[in-house]
Amino acid sequence: MAGTGITYKFEIAFGGSVEGLFRIGVSTVGGTDVISGWPADAGYDDVTEDAVAFSLRRGRSNDQAQLMAGTASFRLRDQSGKYNPANTSSPYYPNIVPFKVVRITATYSGTDYAMFYGFITNIANNANPDMPITTFMCADLFAWLSLRKPTISATGSTTTGAAIGAVLDEINWPASLRSLDTGDTIDDFAADGTKTSLSLIKTLLDAEMGHFYIAGDGKATFKNRAARYASLSSLSTIDGASEALMAFQSTNSVATIFNAATVTRTGGAAQTATNTDSINAYGRRDMGALTTTYVATDEQALARANLRVVRFKDPKSPATATMFSAPDTTAAMLARDFGDRVTINEPFQNTSDKEYFVESIAQSSQASAGVQRHVTQWRLSEVPAAAGIPVIIDVTGIGNYIGA
Repeated sequence: MAGTGITYKFEIAFGGSVEGLFRIGVSTVGGTDVISGWPADAGYDDVTEDAVAFSLRRGRSNDQAQLMAGTASFRLRDQSGKYNPANTSSPYYPNIVPFKVVRITATYSGTDYAMFYGFITNIANNANPDMPITTFMCADLFAWLSLRKPTISATGSTTTGAAIGAVLDEINWPASLRSLDTGDTIDDFAADGTKTSLSLIKTLLDAEMGHFYIAGDGKATFKNRAARYASLSSLSTIDGASEALMAFQSTNSVATIFNAATVTRTGGAAQTATNTDSINAYGRRDMGALTTTYVATDEQALARANLRVVRFKDPKSPATATMFSAPDTTAAMLARDFGDRVTINEPFQNTSDKEYFVESIAQSSQASAGVQRHVTQWRLSEVPAAAGIPVIIDVTGIGNYIGA
């Protein structure tokens, strides 16, 4: 499958298994019937020649939302029924079933770009002689983490990254598919089997104010709260004058403003931070209170509350940029991932040199009027003005506010 200089590769590990992972409908939640060990990726079947179209989405709706499971779907021509789960004569039978590993890769100008790594969740076969198509629906690791309820012994003093690693260890997620920052030091971490893996990670992120996502190559990725501010320059520029920017939409809503926040460490006193200028301009707007076991002192709790206010005290203009593949956009469309810093120039409404963080990525390719076109949509959040970016130790060179 190819379009506008991009070639795609679709692979399904029909012969592989997902040993070590919780199996929906087979394993008991919190049970002991999970086979240990994770096999090396093996036996990928290249189904590219049958690919007709695909779409995928990873990320979140805005900079205040939780990350969601990445999803992908792709359609394969199926004249012979080889992708039909009910066809006992298929060369892939009896392995046309959910939970097989899927990889989608794009190649452009000699560079490979990992676009999606996940698991088949649904297979829909259409035995229509005029349009024989089998559609595969897929989800990334988040789909597993939202169901598995692990039991983890107390670790003692550890870090946010190591605690997330312990959650991934419990499902035997391989080290080769992890990229975890160290993050904060925390007193202890444990799990009693009552919370899902995703809930456990969320509580760690609430305290850390970092991010956890599944990258296009399948790596479970944790970034500490300073990570996105460490990049002081844009990684890519999209110029609307090139006509590759199909659409650009932005909003400015009071819903993005929070000028009061309360954080309480377990056993400590509530710590509330406010910003008077913002309250005078927009009225007091309280962010949801947070109680956490993962800050050690009231001073640290107050620092987290202050940081929340710093990030959200001013109105922002989140945006959506829709682009199609062109010589000056294709590499950026394929290379960028969650949290990357980009610049948009949109001349019609004079959005000039505006910098954003990428919050979600949607990509698709399909034929239209005989032309194969790759389309990318980014949901974007504004990079705050310099005055709104917390000082980052070892990046800005002074202060330690963000690390408190």
